[in-house]
Amino acid sequence: MKKISGVFVLGLAAMTLLSCGPQGFDTSSDIKLYTRDTDSGTRDGFFTKIGLEKAKADNAPLKTGIVTVDSNGSMMNSVGNDMYGIGYISLSTLSESDAIKGLSYNGVEPTEANVLNETYGLTRNFNYITRKPGDYSSTDVEAVVNAFIDYTFSFEGYTIMKGEHGIVEIPSDVKHWSEIASQHAIMQRTDLNLTINVGGSTSVSGMAQALTTAFSSLFPSGSTVKFNHNHTGSGDAYKNTQGGKGLDIGYLSRELESSEQAVEGTSGYMCTDAIVTIVNSENPLDNITNTQLVDMYGLNGETVTWSQLITE
Repeated sequence: MKKISGVFVLGLAAMTLLSCGPQGFDTSSDIKLYTRDTDSGTRDGFFTKIGLEKAKADNAPLKTGIVTVDSNGSMMNSVGNDMYGIGYISLSTLSESDAIKGLSYNGVEPTEANVLNETYGLTRNFNYITRKPGDYSSTDVEAVVNAFIDYTFSFEGYTIMKGEHGIVEIPSDVKHWSEIASQHAIMQRTDLNLTINVGGSTSVSGMAQALTTAFSSLFPSGSTVKFNHNHTGSGDAYKNTQGGKGLDIGYLSRELESSEQAVEGTSGYMCTDAIVTIVNSENPLDNITNTQLVDMYGLNGETVTWSQLITE
């Protein structure tokens, strides 16, 4: 009887292991879906690219029980703490957590090289928008914002964008800031004490903070120019610059909507970013297809457990 019991226990253990992936991942478990809030440019880009465009501003086309989070950081924390979760973030923030991993999309890895050669399909643009001319709290604030936008597109600005995982080819004829600064008299002032309000996309927040930190250090002794960052989503970029009050500079990780009509010369493209589908680092899945994402996220999709995606 003891021998028979031992064989039974070993057999049961083997069956249990067969139903699990590496490090105890149970493929029979339900998929836990995560999404961004409807103000998110990342959400807009993700659902637009995979073919669920109606879901970019409404959860109704998505499976019930989906969990909504409010930033890239929240998405990383949620999926990093949920072995059976899946979500999506900006490529520019992927390296910030070891608890998650990015999936290839349709067999193509999410890398800068693959975005530039246009083989990776889940991409979107980073854009900026400022207040309307004459609509700032002071002419000095407006002059600083105008100088900052020129700095963004100097050699130094492009270098910072690339360093913050922005994907862009630096133009061969781009000028260094030292060649541009003299065009902005505000940069020689020694009596400034200004705060510039910055917000919009959370995906662009790291890049925006790096740019503003570098730029604020360029003012001469005696002047203080601070950039106050409050990034709450792409939806607030237009809404709180030209659509209302609150921001001097807004960032979007999507294009402006038809209802968001910016004054000519006050908005533009900065660089490209990839959107990456993420899972917990314990998940054995390495690739996801467009069809699988639609079937997983879509209200009428039939993919509900990990065993439908992961073969033992």
